[in-house]
Amino acid sequence: MNKSILAASFATMLVVAIALTAAAQGTPAAPTGPSAPKEAMAQPGGAPGEFVGKWHSRHSLEAIRKKLGVTEDQKKQFRALYTGFSDRTRKARADLMALKDEKRTMLMSGKIDQQKLAQLDDQIVKLRADVMRERLKLKRDRLAILTPEQIEKIADWKTHKAFRAKFGGMLRGHRRGHSEG
Repeated sequence: MNKSILAASFATMLVVAIALTAAAQGTPAAPTGPSAPKEAMAQPGGAPGEFVGKWHSRHSLEAIRKKLGVTEDQKKQFRALYTGFSDRTRKARADLMALKDEKRTMLMSGKIDQQKLAQLDDQIVKLRADVMRERLKLKRDRLAILTPEQIEKIADWKTHKAFRAKFGGMLRGHRRGHSEG
């Protein structure tokens, strides 16, 4: 593998590591401060302090935590779970990125070895399955931290979202003046 590909791979892994570290520490995506008051970023018609804009929305993780009433203790437990997930999957995710880079390099070179390509695909599938298994475990563990009332709120949101997904297009079509028939 030539040096430029290695350097690009290393740079990509470094950027991902920094992003994961920031996410694990709960660092906000955009700076907030006295120059950007929360009232100015509030959604029209929304509750005060409900962030909207490029970096914050009413669907942001912080807004969802507020609506659920997540306690500081629960936040700490969520962070600990994510840190554990990140630690357990670090090698698999790094290997996955390396395999994808190797596959991309092979495809870009124009010299495609079908047997090697099949091996890379098999390894990618195995690593993705490992990461997905851990991700699903993380979701189960997060649900175990929530109170029954918080879980009920999430169930209500999921039901509402499923309803809109099923019937939203039909409703949008009628609002635009389209009719069936």
